[in-house]
Order: sequence, then structure tokens, then C-alpha cells
Amino acid sequence: MTHDEFQIIAADHGFQRVYFTNPMKFDLGANRFHLIADALSSFPHATCIAVLVYPYAPFTSEERIPAYYLASNRAYHAVNRIISELASAGIRAEKAAIPIKSQLECSHVGVKCKNSLISIAPFGTRTVLLALAIDGLSPIEYDERGEVCGDCSLCIRSCPMGAIGQDGLNASMCMRLHMDTAMHPDWVRNVQRTYIGCEICQYACKRNAALTNTKPADEVASAFELKRLISGDAAEARGFVGRNMSGNGKLTAEAIAFAARDGLYEEEILAASDSPFEAVQDAIRYAKFVGGIADE
Repeated sequence: MTHDEFQIIAADHGFQRVYFTNPMKFDLGANRFHLIADALSSFPHATCIAVLVYPYAPFTSEERIPAYYLASNRAYHAVNRIISELASAGIRAEKAAIPIKSQLECSHVGVKCKNSLISIAPFGTRTVLLALAIDGLSPIEYDERGEVCGDCSLCIRSCPMGAIGQDGLNASMCMRLHMDTAMHPDWVRNVQRTYIGCEICQYACKRNAALTNTKPADEVASAFELKRLISGDAAEARGFVGRNMSGNGKLTAEAIAFAARDGLYEEEILAASDSPFEAVQDAIRYAKFVGGIADE
């Protein structure tokens, strides 16, 4: 199989770019995401690390449905199909949970932004990145580096937590990194704009300015309807974003917080008190405090 043939297979599954890079070793320090630091040792058979780029269209900044996590779930299933297709062609491919942004940066692809995301023209930061350890394809040298952020401070000024500075991201202050579980602190609930994650700095970034916004499909919008999620009917929504990102009542708890801030669905919020999930009970507590909801 050639590089071009590999890229055709990837494109058929929504990945618009593939970068064939050298297996590398990184010093990841605390490594909170348990990434593989040494691809050379972890994948001794691999002749290259293929980084697959899955671009997606953002929704408007007023939309609470997370465009990234919808795309991430699609990309996750797509890459599984690619692995199967490559296996049928005699190509060994394994998912590689490596630090992909560092991998691309060291391969001279894209530019790392102050918010820690990597921008790849013409997609900006609106991409899902996945990596495969490949046996049988050689690395390619690239020079697709973008212009550095310089004095631009748009993402810095947009971050409600003040987590971004001229020197980069302070991870301990980043809202997204406090949203891995269903239980969110109140300071997150106060400013959260989208389910599951945060996209505020990406809306501010001028690298994304040329991208065309789209709308969630009707079936997605229906699945994420506030009242439906508050009632605990979250199965369809979880199917769209991935069950590993939305368990333990996460979507219901977030919907309750959104509704409380909007002054909506007081009765429905109180009715959710029979939920078995601790995060939902905590969201009801938050709703009573923020929305002035009183028990009947």
C-alpha cells in the first residue's frame, strides 16, 4: 500500500489529511491523560505514526450542543473501520494514544496556539486528531508550520477562567480539565456554555474566523432538548457524543444547570430528584441556589 492509497481510505471515512511521521519519545511529566510517551518502545513494529485529521464545522457560539464531541465520536468509530480495512489489505495498524499535538509540532505540521490547541490550515483548531502506529509505510518530512500567535490576545481575553496567558495555558485553571467527570464544581456550572466541554477560546481565535458555522441535525437537536435531558432521557444524546464522555448522569446534570441559569423548568428539575446519580443531585442543589427553586 502506498501513502496515497492510505489517504484515500482515510478520506473515505472523513479524515481529510494524514501525516506520516516518525515514531517519537516525549517527556510528558505528570501525564494526567496516561498518554504513551515512548512510541518507539511501545510500537517496535511501527515504521511510522500516521496522524489522521478529521475536520468538523463548528456550530454558532450560542449553541450548547458540542460540535467537537459529535465529531470526535464519529471519528472514533471511523478509525476503527479504517483499522479493519487496513488489516484486510495486510497493513498492521494500532491506535496510538500519544501526545498528538506534540507529535505534529515536532513534525513541523501546524502551529501550537496559546490555548494549547494546534491549528492546521485551512481547518484552524476545529479538528479531531487520532494517531495510528503503522507497519509498512515510511515517514514523510513536512514543512507546514503556521504563523505563530505573536501578540494576539483574543483567546486570552475570551477565557472566562483566565487560564490562558501570553506564555500558554495554565491547565489547573482550564475549565475543560475540571469537567472529566459528571460532577462539576459550581464555578464551572456558572460559566459553562456547551455540554461536556468548552469551546469559548476557539470561537475567539482568528484562525477559525473563515470557517462556516453549521447547525446540529434535527435528530441531534431533539436528543439534546433541555427538558428531555432533565427527565433523564439521555440515551440518544449519549449515542451521539460517546458513552464514555457522558456517563453517571453527566448530561442530565449539565442540562439542569443550564435550565437553572435560564430560569426554566423548575418543576422538571425538582422531579429529577429521584435520579440515582450523585452529579444530578448536586446539580439540583446548584439549581435551587442559582435559580431560587424551592421544594414544593
